[in-house]
Amino acid sequence: MEDNEIQLLDGLDGLQTLMELYLGNNLISDVKEIVKLKQLSRLIILDISGNNLARDQSYRIYCIFHLRKLKVLDGVSIEQAEHMDAKETFAGRLTEEILESRLGPGRKLSEIKELDLSSCRLRDFDNMFDESLYPNLRDLNLSHNSLVTLRGFGYLPKLRILKIKANRLETLFCKPNDDGYPKGLFGLPVFFHFNVKFSIGT
Repeated sequence: MEDNEIQLLDGLDGLQTLMELYLGNNLISDVKEIVKLKQLSRLIILDISGNNLARDQSYRIYCIFHLRKLKVLDGVSIEQAEHMDAKETFAGRLTEEILESRLGPGRKLSEIKELDLSSCRLRDFDNMFDESLYPNLRDLNLSHNSLVTLRGFGYLPKLRILKIKANRLETLFCKPNDDGYPKGLFGLPVFFHFNVKFSIGT
């Protein structure tokens, strides 16, 4: 399927016995399209070079992390060290795929009022929580994960319940404000918001 104008990887999930896939020099730009190939359980050779997505610095290890059976990517054998690097980089990170599995397809983040992400083995959520994504979020459960910090936690004006039990938190400080000073949760310069009910015990 090389040298076409393919932009999306929809419709390939039924090819359960496919072992080699050549998609070089197409118009695939979003690296997240790779996730659509996860159903191809026998895929061991993938060539997707010459697409815009390959310009992403983490593109190769992203493919290796999501397509665990791959042995060759873009004509280059995959080394064990790359598997380890991919796992270290992506395992435990909150992604859109995890959110979709918890929310179900078609639900808009802007409409979510309650979100349960407990027991997802999360280590990092990488700026996934702020007013622009979750303007109506009121109840958030992050319990029983492996979070060590809440850095990257943005301003959630309607949040009233935050459950973070059974994590490995070392601090409640979040990302700094525009002046470079650390903020507390929800944009306040303190460790807690008086209108928010916390649950942080074991």
